[in-house]
Amino acid sequence: MVLHLMATFPPLSQTFVMREIRQLRVQGWNVVIGQLRPTHKTHTARGFEDLNPFVIPVSWFSFDMVVGLLFFLIFRPRRAWDCLRITARSWKQPAQFLKMTYVLLASMRLAFRHRDLRVEIVRAHFLHTEALAARFIGTLLEVPYSITVYTVFVDYPKWIVSDIVRHAVFVVADTAQAKEFILSLGGSAEKVQVVYNSVDFDEFPLRTPMDEAVPPVVLAVARLDPKKGFDVLLLACSILLRRGVDFRCVVVGDGAERKRLLAMRQSLQLENHVEMPGKLSFGQVKSWLYRAAVFAMPSVVTPEGETDGLPTVVIEAMASSLPIVGTWTAGIPEAVHEQVNGFLVPPNAPELFADRVQFLLATPDLRARFGTEGRRLAEMHFDLKRKASIISELIRQYVGFSPHSSPLSLPQSEHVLQSQEPQ
Repeated sequence: MVLHLMATFPPLSQTFVMREIRQLRVQGWNVVIGQLRPTHKTHTARGFEDLNPFVIPVSWFSFDMVVGLLFFLIFRPRRAWDCLRITARSWKQPAQFLKMTYVLLASMRLAFRHRDLRVEIVRAHFLHTEALAARFIGTLLEVPYSITVYTVFVDYPKWIVSDIVRHAVFVVADTAQAKEFILSLGGSAEKVQVVYNSVDFDEFPLRTPMDEAVPPVVLAVARLDPKKGFDVLLLACSILLRRGVDFRCVVVGDGAERKRLLAMRQSLQLENHVEMPGKLSFGQVKSWLYRAAVFAMPSVVTPEGETDGLPTVVIEAMASSLPIVGTWTAGIPEAVHEQVNGFLVPPNAPELFADRVQFLLATPDLRARFGTEGRRLAEMHFDLKRKASIISELIRQYVGFSPHSSPLSLPQSEHVLQSQEPQ
């Protein structure tokens, strides 16, 4: 059994995680989804009802949390105290301490439920709550765990993040940038492998010229966070408007930046040119991907150092044969190759961003060429079935593996794309 941890189920922002779980089940793994908390103020995804029978139901607090705590304190005291010591180290930070305490109780509940079942490995995505729970459950059940890392910005203190990475039997890095981050935390190079986030090409038919809308659409899709750089996109749209370019920009997503961006859109007099429909379903987003002429990913590095990984929607845009204008930021250059399937500009450069978008809008032949090349690269390097096969093989190596043993040396895949730095 593979116990796959998710903070909630089924979150709209993590459809790629659920697609990976589905593919692992197709490959024969008995994957059970351990939910850490109820779905609360979270947009839910449709189309994953087939996974419902494998989800362990959860509530915020329940009697089995207490039973699990008592069971491990009485019958597995060493394992319980190992977990309690990790949580206790954060007592000087009350918010972190309360959060980690809840994760520990949720982990004890799941571990107690699975104490007599044959859990062979625990899996978690994101170097956050799910990974911490994997660390706890791996300790409580004395089974190996592995994590997938997408970003180089984390909320937990560095010591706990380093602890999680060092005790994982293998770590999947979503980008080369994420791998370097993992190594900086003390992760072992032998147990880190780059495997890109991927898409199911059965969901992305080939584009036809008749798909594009008129006027041409510049599409952006992401949570409205500062790191996404949508203020830069609005400035670029203002520049295009002043130049007399015929376009329509659609920014799909919701988040903390929405109010500020709406005010900015108004101050730049872009209401008739920039639409912000909020969060949409996968089917609605896909419809926009096929109607758009250019995909925009203006990511930046925030003053706090927060940045993107490789956004899934960039890969979805490539699968949709969309040319991309992005930035030399985070993992984006690992998918978007300058003058191959799109253009890359420095972050926080609205004038340059506008230049590249305008050039693509005025050059349909180049859009088609970039789109075709993007689709080819996506099929080569970002195919979900291939990714699931790689993850499946990694899991297979650790079935029955003791977490106290030395790590295996993982076979390095050829899944890493090379990208050119700007001259």
